[in-house]
Amino acid sequence: MKFQEHGVFEIETEANLLLVDATGPLNDEVAKYYIEAIESCIQQLEVSQWNQIITLHQLSLLSPEAEKLLTATLRNRKKRGLIAVYLILENVYFKSLVKEQMSRCYTKAGIEHHFLDSASKAKNSLTLFPSRLPLTNLC
Repeated sequence: MKFQEHGVFEIETEANLLLVDATGPLNDEVAKYYIEAIESCIQQLEVSQWNQIITLHQLSLLSPEAEKLLTATLRNRKKRGLIAVYLILENVYFKSLVKEQMSRCYTKAGIEHHFLDSASKAKNSLTLFPSRLPLTNLC
């Protein structure tokens, strides 16, 4: 049985960053769509090492199936140059549960991850990472 997608997201790249803005809850149908949508951005970034900043809103919990899908794709992203992920929990419900679930996914995939208060703090923490021209591309 196929269920209606739950959750929305926006994806873009900026220099050596993959930027994601997502509002949950996120079920496996939207997770599959997210994986497909993010692929063209990863293809642009995988020529070098890159980082990801994810801003989550509202009830950003994953269904068990979506969590498994995310963990599998994270392992793939690491092989393709992903260094670290910075998660911003903005107006997130059940923040401790979201942190626990996201940490579980990134830990299983062996990806360094940090929870910060804002995207600007995340970008500032990346100042030591080599950057390209500050171009923004919508994927």
